Amino acid sequence: MNEGALTGIRILDLTQFLSGPRCTQLMAEAGAEVIKIEPPDGEAMRKLTVLSGAERILSNLNRNKKGLVLNLQSEKGRELLKELVKVSDVLVENFTPGLMDKMEIGYETLRVVNPKLVYAVISGFGRSGPLSERTAFDIISQATGGIMNAQGMDDRPPAIFFGDLVSGAYCTIGILEAILCRERTGRGQLVDISMQDVMYYQHFSAHSRRALAPVEEEVAGILGKPIDRLMTDRDEPLCFWNAYHARDGYVAIVALSDSQWDRLMEAVGRPDLVGDERFGNFVLRVHNSRDGVEVVDAWTREHTVAEVVKAMEAARVPCGAVLDADALGRDDQLDAREMLCEVDHPRLGTIGVPGTPVKLSETPGRITSACPELGEHTDEILQTILDLSADEIEALRSEGAI
Repeated sequence: MNEGALTGIRILDLTQFLSGPRCTQLMAEAGAEVIKIEPPDGEAMRKLTVLSGAERILSNLNRNKKGLVLNLQSEKGRELLKELVKVSDVLVENFTPGLMDKMEIGYETLRVVNPKLVYAVISGFGRSGPLSERTAFDIISQATGGIMNAQGMDDRPPAIFFGDLVSGAYCTIGILEAILCRERTGRGQLVDISMQDVMYYQHFSAHSRRALAPVEEEVAGILGKPIDRLMTDRDEPLCFWNAYHARDGYVAIVALSDSQWDRLMEAVGRPDLVGDERFGNFVLRVHNSRDGVEVVDAWTREHTVAEVVKAMEAARVPCGAVLDADALGRDDQLDAREMLCEVDHPRLGTIGVPGTPVKLSETPGRITSACPELGEHTDEILQTILDLSADEIEALRSEGAI
């Protein structure tokens, strides 16, 4: 089967930077027709990458899309957008809150143009609440969603753009839910994604603390520390949930169950500690983690990462090497899963890009093209979708609408 799971779905992508493009990229890889609409000078991420010579990055987020230039500051540009909305399924935007409404092409306007339209918005704080009009970026969402604090990074920027990229994925989920609902009702709806909401939704430690509030002191008394610090305490890490120093790197090792812990002790050459009263159950291992860390650390430091991984696999103890960016690009497992892909750009050449993480047996996602050039498919889209003639398109171009 050559069709993707979303073949036949047309998406108007008005997004910029990371969050929105990640959302529409997932759907483009699944076969949706995604039309990336940019202003005449390009979206913000394109301008930044061109300026810095890093334009190849755009294919990590905008592959499989068609490029259209529309000047939404012009009346005719907005009218063209409305004409496209009439024959599209989804519109996604992540502009400054209220901007689309000010241009009279927001949700309330476009739902009249096409009652079946799914209109998705990604913003820092959503469309309700006291901060709804505030502009935000990834670092702000991670700060206000508690992620920076949870990672011990109150004083420095996050290393991964979770706020943008995870919010983009959640927006995709919302769009697919709305499309399924439309199958029953015949009506579209608004998908409202707050990046702060999404970051808080990932913060399981905060959820646990709130759920356990009535018994917080009792639980902390049993474990010897607050529940929200249990798995993430860098000063006193857990012996059975930790990253250990090997001779040439680091290895993450997990031995949560009693049987896993016993096998770990056997693997590190300490069978004498199987049944040791300090490590007899989960709670005891929490209280005596410092002793356990010393035992495992003394062994791992004498071995290479490969040796540690081999020994843990033989003992059936979950483990994994801590990989940096260069190692990820050579990882056999990622390669086997088709996550280390390449795409050919007619001007920039071959570009390394990630594969799609959503694996479907009957309609697998595919990478078919690199990021489009700015407005690359403008004429094609206007001709094939809106039935405009070459003369009409040239007139629009001369008027600055495209």
